[in-house]
Formats: sequence, structure tokens, C-alpha cells
Amino acid sequence: IYNTLPTRDLIKEVFQSLDKILQAQAEATATPLSPLEMDILENAPSSTPMTQAIQRRFDAEERIAVFQTFTSSLLDIAPNEKDRVFAVAMIAGELANLPAGARVKMLTTTDGAARLRTVLRELSSMLSMDSARKITKSLSLGGGGLLGDGGGGDVIETDAESLRKAEDSQKELQVGTPKLPPWADQIRKGARVEYFWNEDEEWCLGTVAEEPVKIMDEIILMIKFDDDGSVHRLPFRGDEKARWRPPLGDSGAFD
Repeated sequence: IYNTLPTRDLIKEVFQSLDKILQAQAEATATPLSPLEMDILENAPSSTPMTQAIQRRFDAEERIAVFQTFTSSLLDIAPNEKDRVFAVAMIAGELANLPAGARVKMLTTTDGAARLRTVLRELSSMLSMDSARKITKSLSLGGGGLLGDGGGGDVIETDAESLRKAEDSQKELQVGTPKLPPWADQIRKGARVEYFWNEDEEWCLGTVAEEPVKIMDEIILMIKFDDDGSVHRLPFRGDEKARWRPPLGDSGAFD
């Protein structure tokens, strides 16, 4: 299903899937490390069960921190699109701890988009397996029917297609994060936009100086402002869409 996705959408899907996996791993390791647990981790033998549990928690938190730093610094780390595609695939493989076979395929693949598709398929498989475990656990705790038990309870399918349908149904019941306005997808280099800087400066008119870069659910815009010629890299997110608008009196620039 990923064969027709362009590179930009592949990167977005990889980030979203990796974020879900890392968050699930962090949730499974429970609460943050206390000072005592940190001391135990540094001094106790690595073979003790408690130390192993603390180490797993520490690793999960560290992976999330690395992921957040990587996504926020991606344009600085890899300003070139080809390098960016390579970096996203490799960091995803490392943070998700993909199996050796997948990593070998990633290293031997010279096509950046194909490498991203390999990573995305592996991440999707991991998410499907995690969903199956959660469904099984909820059934055992809630007293529902067993998986394929043939008894009076409902039979719950855990194949990939059934899990995908269950996840889609669950999403319909959840309140989603604020979405970008439709005109945001039409922003290109050279477009004119207005940005609400603060209550003193208010709306500032500027020009998009570089092609926008979409990372997950936000667009990174390089804006050269008219008033002083300064250039700023700014995120355009759904939760801050009120700070952005097409130039007044130029409504024809965007549909």
C-alpha cells in the first residue's frame, strides 16, 4: 500500500509509526526513573531483574528523547532531501530496533524511497503485533470471549486487516489533533503569507524563501519578512493555525 506514496508522505508515515512504537514502549515501562532507581542502575549488577527493568525504562525514555531531538533538528542535520531520506530511514531502523534482515536490506538498497518503504512495512508489522497483544490482554482482563474459542463469546480476529479496521474504528471515536487549514498544502516557495508575531508586532507580511518541508503534522516554513528583511524558520502546526493566514486583499493566492 506504500508503493504509490511520494517521499514526503513516506517520511511522515515513518515518523508517525515510529512515534507510536516508542510511546507504547515507554508506557509499558511505567513511571519515570526516580533518583534511587538511577543509583541502582549505575551500581547494581546488570543481571538483577530490577536492574533489567530499570534499564528497559531508561532505554525507552532515551529513545524518545533521541527521536524528539532528531525530528526538531532534521533540517539542520540533513538540509539536502536525499540525505534527509537516508537519515530518516536509518534512525527509524535504529530506534525501533528492526531485525537484522531488514537492516541488511536497508543497507543494500540504493533507492531512498524503497528504503523508506522497507522501514515502514517493518514498523507497520510491529504496530499490528502490538495491537494484537493489547486486544488479547483486554479480552483476558475483561472476561470476553477467547480468540477463536468456539464457545459462547465473540471470536476476535487478529489478522492485519482486522486489526487495521479495529484501529480505524477506534480513531473515529477519538478527538483528533487540530488539522492544518486546506490552503496550507498549497504553500510553495515564493508564496506570500502573514504570521502573527506577537501583540506588539501583530501581523507580519513575508515571503516563503524556500520550499516548505512537511514533518509529521507540521510544515516548516522559511519566511523572509518584509519589515526588516529578517529570515526565520517557523513551524506551521494545526494547534497554531490561527497565527497564519493568506495576505489580506490577496485571497486569490490560495483556493
